Amino acid sequence: MKRLAAILSILLCISVQGVQAQSGFKYGDRPKNSIFDPTGVLTLTEQDRISEPLLTILKNEGIDIIIVILPEIGDAPPEYVVKGYAAKWATTTVNSVVLHVPGKEGSPWIFPGMFMTGVIKPEAVRETIVAAEKRAAAEPTDFGKVRAASIEAADAIRYWMGGALLRTEDTINRRLEWQLARERRERLLKLSAALAAAALIPLVFGAVFLTIRIRGRGARRFPQLRKIARLGAPYAGGNSNCSKPIR
Repeated sequence: MKRLAAILSILLCISVQGVQAQSGFKYGDRPKNSIFDPTGVLTLTEQDRISEPLLTILKNEGIDIIIVILPEIGDAPPEYVVKGYAAKWATTTVNSVVLHVPGKEGSPWIFPGMFMTGVIKPEAVRETIVAAEKRAAAEPTDFGKVRAASIEAADAIRYWMGGALLRTEDTINRRLEWQLARERRERLLKLSAALAAAALIPLVFGAVFLTIRIRGRGARRFPQLRKIARLGAPYAGGNSNCSKPIR
């Protein structure tokens, strides 16, 4: 009996230590670069490129963006997974958590903190976040997805707070090039339409003028006359020539 109690005590201790270790792995100390990537999906260089601007706005503006990259979350809803990270690691009330699960449909996800969702209409928040998530998910690489989602998360908060946007230079250039190309296409379409309309005007006037000429000539045409000889009527003084219309 004592031996059984001892075995149960050992198993209990092991279970408690295992739970603590798992809890420590999940919600340990916050990474210095604000990116939790236990399986190394991103390289250190990629992590630095993402975290540097985010740490700057955390220091200067108090906007806290936390990035969590997990290999899998099973069937757990993403919003349930991020709650613990936001509760344990967020340093300000103005925060957002980016969750990325490589290869999972819909990833990455952006979850603004409770403070933002409490002061802004939920439908407005959802509309902005859904559009941001779609733009981030369109990136071809994990680095691109996480980086785009982190920028979109920061920009959403800045937009709601009336601040400046954290657009990187290459993102600005790409969007400007796309906008200029679209405006150029629209101008070309308008110019083509104007030239086509201008080319049709002489053709229309020419067709109208030709129709009028043809109709006018037909109206002024008379039957052709030909002189023929015929016998005159009795007591008309003999034969005479007269003109008779050709029927």
